[in-house]
Order: sequence, then structure tokens, then C-alpha cells
Amino acid sequence: MRPVRILIFVIVSLLAIAFVFPLYVAVLMAFKSAKQTFDSFYAWPSSLDFANFVHAWETSEYPKAIMNSLIVTVLSVALIVIASALAGYSIARRNKPFYNVVFLLFLSGMMVPFQVTMLPLYKLGKSLHLVNSHWGIALIYGGFGVQMGVLFFSGFVRGISREIEEAARIDGCSTPGIFFRIVLPLLKPVTATVLVLNVLYIWNDFLLPLLYLQDKQFRTIPLQQYFFFGQYSSDLNLAFAYAVMGMVPIVAFFLFMQRFIIKGIAAGAIKG
Repeated sequence: MRPVRILIFVIVSLLAIAFVFPLYVAVLMAFKSAKQTFDSFYAWPSSLDFANFVHAWETSEYPKAIMNSLIVTVLSVALIVIASALAGYSIARRNKPFYNVVFLLFLSGMMVPFQVTMLPLYKLGKSLHLVNSHWGIALIYGGFGVQMGVLFFSGFVRGISREIEEAARIDGCSTPGIFFRIVLPLLKPVTATVLVLNVLYIWNDFLLPLLYLQDKQFRTIPLQQYFFFGQYSSDLNLAFAYAVMGMVPIVAFFLFMQRFIIKGIAAGAIKG
């Protein structure tokens, strides 16, 4: 048994190194000057140099990009959580053929790759004047994210005792009141999970902003990073400094919220 555990430990360690190494190179390059990089590519710099970050901040419109990412992410996640919670609750509490068919329609949407629908979505968005708009791209993110959200919320709601809702109904509480006052506070674990998973996806997404946010003033962090890297590809230290700046907000968010991910997924799976 011990050799097997040692082998598993070695494999996991190698995988961890393989995933962490690109991050190490990015941070390393961001803090080094061109001369230090030329002298020794993988060596840690003798002193930390923040000049690359200052230059990247001044030339890349980083504040505007991070504000665009924040607006798109908040709007999209709000739509996903609200729509998913309402739909998941209705599907879980009404065991009728119609709601079962609706649930299957939500699940079937998860099987369609985005590449299949991106051109029709772009044409539809252009005809409705939703291109180069925060709301336009947020609606698309909401449409794609609500499918997984309904799966999580419906599974979690099925594990909540109906007696709690029946007692509230006897006391004169309406159906909306039962949902917002009784059920919604109990959905905090799965809500946190849906929120974290969608924030990570939307913040780091590149393809949809590339299609929908063509105007420079609407560029998100990944999109602005793409154009900035193309402009300064000859200066790798500056390009990597911007990449590190783009990673900091989402890494901090993930570290703060990571405990909710496994907790919410496990709770939804068990209760479903």
C-alpha cells in the first residue's frame, strides 16, 4: 500500500509543478528587466523591479479594462443566480411532466458547444444593437450560465423539507414570500458555488468579448491583454507584467471563495 501512495504523491506533485510552472515564469518575467531576462531566463531577480507594472498601468488602460470586466461579470452573475434560483425552485417543487420537460431542455442546452451558436448569436446581437454593450454580452452569459445553475439549484431544493414551506403557508405566507423569506436563505451554499464558478468563467473568457466587445472602450481584461500583448510582444517583461495584473483580482476572489465551491457542489449532489 505504501508504494502506491508514494507513486500517487509523485504523480500529483509532478502535475502540480506542471500547472504552477507557467505562473512562476509569468511572475518571474514581470519583475525582471530585459537585461536580467537575457542574462538568466529562469533565475529569480536579485531585486524586485516594479517598473514594468507602472509602465503597463500607464499604457494599457488597465483601470478601464478592469471596470468593464467587473460590470460584465456582476450583471451576468446576477442574471444567472436570480433566474437559476427561481427556475430551479419551480422545477424541484412541481413534479409535473411540463416542468420535467423544461428541466431536460435546460440540461440539453449544456450539450451544445458555444462554437455552434456564436455566429447566430452575433448576427442576432447586431440586429438588436446589443454589440458593444455591457447588457448585450451579459444576456448571453446569463443564457449560457443559467443551464448549469438550474441543475445545481433544483438538486439542492429537492433536499429541503417541504414541511418548512407548508408551515409558512399555513401562517399565511404567499409563494413568493416562502421563496424569498424561507427558501432563499437556505440556498446560500449552492448560490456561492454557482456564483464562484460563473465569476471564474466570465472573468477569464476571451472568445465572447472578442465577438461582442469590438469597441476599445468596452474591452475586458482578457481582451485588453490580448491587444496589449500583441502590441508589446517584443517586450515580454512588460507583457507579462500586465498578465500578472490581470490575474490578481480573480486569484484573490478564488482564494477567498474556494471553500464554498466544494461545499456547495457536495451539498447539491447529496441532496439531489
